[in-house]
Amino acid sequence: MPKFAKHIFYPFVIALSMIGAWLLIIRFERIDYVFIPGVVLFPLIILFVLLEHFFPYQKNWNEPVGDLSSDLIRTFFVLPIAGKFGELLLLLLLYSPLLYLSSVFNGNLLRSEWGTTLNVILALLLCEFCYYWIHRLSHKNKLLWRLHAVHHGAERVYWANSGRFHFLDAFLGGMAYFLPLVLLGASPEVIVLILTLSGVSGILEHVNINFKAGFLNYIFNTAELHRWHHSEKEHESNRNFGKVLIVWDIIFGSYLWPKKREIENVGIENEKVPVKFFAQLIYPFKSREQD
Repeated sequence: MPKFAKHIFYPFVIALSMIGAWLLIIRFERIDYVFIPGVVLFPLIILFVLLEHFFPYQKNWNEPVGDLSSDLIRTFFVLPIAGKFGELLLLLLLYSPLLYLSSVFNGNLLRSEWGTTLNVILALLLCEFCYYWIHRLSHKNKLLWRLHAVHHGAERVYWANSGRFHFLDAFLGGMAYFLPLVLLGASPEVIVLILTLSGVSGILEHVNINFKAGFLNYIFNTAELHRWHHSEKEHESNRNFGKVLIVWDIIFGSYLWPKKREIENVGIENEKVPVKFFAQLIYPFKSREQD
């Protein structure tokens, strides 16, 4: 990839996806907002696949290891469905508290007069804060780690395993991320923009494309940072827990960006996670003796 393109790639994709989502918001009826993240992501995924082929970060990561079909199922079906289940459960559990908050604050906590941009930034920071802690806890708690290990068991990092999550792990992460949006009473426009950014950023964290994000690595959780989160070395993988943003990692001391060396092996040291869908489904519930 040419040097200029290598440095402009990440901000261009982020900006393009947000502009595209906003133009669709203007054009679509609110009942159709649910389709906007997918409409934005589809052409970007085609672009990412092509760029992984021509400008890979690591050529060997383009070689399937029996994981492609399972990764596609989890990315396009399991992750979205689990996220929606989390959203619905939150609405049911928080129905009474939401009614109370609405009566106290005469509507939403996010004010329309603040503007969409500020509302998105405030809501995103809170979504990232909640996700940061559930993600960090998933690396510390043995039970949660058994679920989260399905994601970290990947032996390569590429676009399709951005959604390689066990259903229950994705469910918990989705609930944590959506919680602030529910409590704040975020508008449909704010929700769509955040979900679109989260979806685009989630794939961009995993793409096997040789790009450089520069100073944006101090704001966003880019692939340059997230690859270290997939290192098989535990002291490196227990870093960079953010989803879209990296600011909470910087604040809470879990930020890692070794600028002078490349990532070596990814996966889980001394632990082999199966690549097939149903084997991954039951993997967290197997006894230690069976692993």
